Amino acid sequence: MKPDVGGGRPGSRRARGAALLAIWAMLTCSSAWAVNTCTVAAQPHSFNPYDTVNAATGTSPITVTCSHSDGTPVTFAYVIALSSGPGSYAARQMTGTGDTLTYNLYTTAARATVWGDGSGTTGTVADSFKVPGGAGRSGSQTQTVYGLIPAAQNVTPGAYAIANEITVAVTY
Repeated sequence: MKPDVGGGRPGSRRARGAALLAIWAMLTCSSAWAVNTCTVAAQPHSFNPYDTVNAATGTSPITVTCSHSDGTPVTFAYVIALSSGPGSYAARQMTGTGDTLTYNLYTTAARATVWGDGSGTTGTVADSFKVPGGAGRSGSQTQTVYGLIPAAQNVTPGAYAIANEITVAVTY
C-alpha cells in the first residue's frame, strides 16, 4: 500500500497543488507589487563673502534619487519643498557675532520666488525623470538652490551660520 501524502484527508493533494500554483503565480507576477523608492540628499548652502555693501549669492544642490523593482521604465514625478528654518519665509535668518543676518533661498537664478512649501507667495520645485526598466534600476536628478543675502545689512563682521537646519521634503 502506498503512503497517503495528502495527510489522510480526501482532496488534500488537490489543495496542496492549488496552493503551490498560487505561490508560483505570486512569484511570477511579482511586477504587480513593484517597489518604487526615492531618497533626497542636500548639500550645505554656502554664500560668497558678504561685505554689507553688496549682496552675496550662493548655490547648493539637492539631488533626488529614485529606484524601482519593475521590469519596465518608470517615470518619477516629484515636488521639493523647503521649511522656513529660523525666521520666516519672508526673511530666513542666520546668526553670528551677536547679530542676525537675513537671507533667502530661491527656486531659480532670477531669485524671484522664495523656495518654501507652496504656502503664501512661496514656491516649490516640481520635476520628473525616467528610470530605465529592469529590477533594481535607479536614476537621479539634481535641482539647484539659489541663495541671496540682501545688501546693506548693518551687522558686525564675522562668521554667520543658520541656527537650525532647513528641512527638505520630497513628495513623489
